[in-house]
Amino acid sequence: MRFRLLDRITQLEPGKRIEAVKQLTQADGYLEDHFPRFPIMPGVLMLEAMYQAAAWLVRKTENFAHSVVMLQDARNIKFSGFVKLGQTLVVTAEIKKQEGGETSLVTQGTVDGRVVASARLTVAVFQLADRFPEWVAGQDYLMRKMRQQFGRVMSGEPEAAVNVGLSMRWLWIDRFVEFVRGERAVAIKNVSLTEEPVSEYLPGFPVLPSSLVMEGLAWAGGILANDQRRFQEQAVFHRPAFAGDQLRYTAVLEGLEPEGAFIRGTSHIGDELQAEVDIFLAHLGDRFEDVEGDLIDPADMLATLRLWRLYDVGRTASGEPLDVAERLLEGERQAQAVVERDQPIT
Repeated sequence: MRFRLLDRITQLEPGKRIEAVKQLTQADGYLEDHFPRFPIMPGVLMLEAMYQAAAWLVRKTENFAHSVVMLQDARNIKFSGFVKLGQTLVVTAEIKKQEGGETSLVTQGTVDGRVVASARLTVAVFQLADRFPEWVAGQDYLMRKMRQQFGRVMSGEPEAAVNVGLSMRWLWIDRFVEFVRGERAVAIKNVSLTEEPVSEYLPGFPVLPSSLVMEGLAWAGGILANDQRRFQEQAVFHRPAFAGDQLRYTAVLEGLEPEGAFIRGTSHIGDELQAEVDIFLAHLGDRFEDVEGDLIDPADMLATLRLWRLYDVGRTASGEPLDVAERLLEGERQAQAVVERDQPIT
């Protein structure tokens, strides 16, 4: 589930009204649990669909002037019916008042002409640079991806057919907390029941697979070694990582050769050693002759490193802030140029 709850915008009058649709299908993974014998769309996701419609209306009304359109207030929320498997939810949102950076809207969802959900929403707009200056580096990336998502939901093109978010979904670290170029990296991973490998791996005994602990350490070490690599490893696991645990990964660069890098990794839960891993990360180089360009989009790679707060905590061995690789910056510039050339679909 990519958490985009509208399949297509069917009507749009900037400054006034929007209508969009969402068909409930087996692809909506939450139906397996909500509820197994009576699969219906959760009420909170009906509310989310109404908010997403309202947000698209506000974005288009102001011609994508702000990077963030966030739900600020939800009132008079009422759920009066179900959306069942195979049914289509029709969502509408109408602007009632716009003042300053806030917009009030009346929203509702219907199935076969019958109202199943309604709410009065207030959304607020702002720039990351103004409200959260520590995230300013991601503002252009966010705006670029929102324009792409708007194009998808306007055309009804399936999400799988277009890159509308981070193309990198195989991420087993959440954030860097320490990074010294050429020496070591420290990252954290929060284990959650919402992750399929945790909830389904050993049902009733929710642990993170040990192989994914190794993968998290490989990611931390791979960023440290500054390339994408495949790995061979040996490891010792001292105890499981349960749902609710926070893993602290430390990767130390022990050797860097033309063929690859040697990484010594440890995983801790609090002060307790959870795992020890020795990894060799091999340079891929040009081994994939049938793949054109980069294996991972440079703009996405840079956005992910910023998401991990690498440049907030990263330092050189002498204590200077990390610079951003020119190849990543160039990829970001090229991606932005494409968006500036292809203005939002109307």
